[in-house]
Amino acid sequence: MPSRPSTTGSTDVLMPIQPLHMGRIAARQKTHEFRGYLLPRGVKRIWFYTTAPAQKLRYVADIGNGKKPGEIATTDTGLGNKEFNEGKKKAGTYGYEILKLWEVGKGTNGFTLERLKEEGWIKGPPQKYQYVKAEMLRALAGDGLKSVF
Repeated sequence: MPSRPSTTGSTDVLMPIQPLHMGRIAARQKTHEFRGYLLPRGVKRIWFYTTAPAQKLRYVADIGNGKKPGEIATTDTGLGNKEFNEGKKKAGTYGYEILKLWEVGKGTNGFTLERLKEEGWIKGPPQKYQYVKAEMLRALAGDGLKSVF
């Protein structure tokens, strides 16, 4: 299970991801998530909202600090790592290592966009990233998370 979340949510962000990339992370083919921005220093977890057609919150990951090109070990052969290290990833200024991954939702296959909105956790699909509300952390962290790796 993820380390105990803070009650403020400053350690947890909700971030969109394409289903193809999420599948590659879950299959351990992709070891880093690449973004064009540095997350705030205290962020320890990403709650991944898979975009259309899935439109679900399905995974949460413990992450490492943002790395710059050249900082990923050459022995880490995850998809995109070589290109990132060489500065050839268009959207990737920073790489976040996926240290641990959990599936959310007690076998429900995640939480739909509508459910997330009904609970008052989000107003719409996340665009860049947003801090996770304390109510969402209390409801989802710990209980019902299944370890993927």
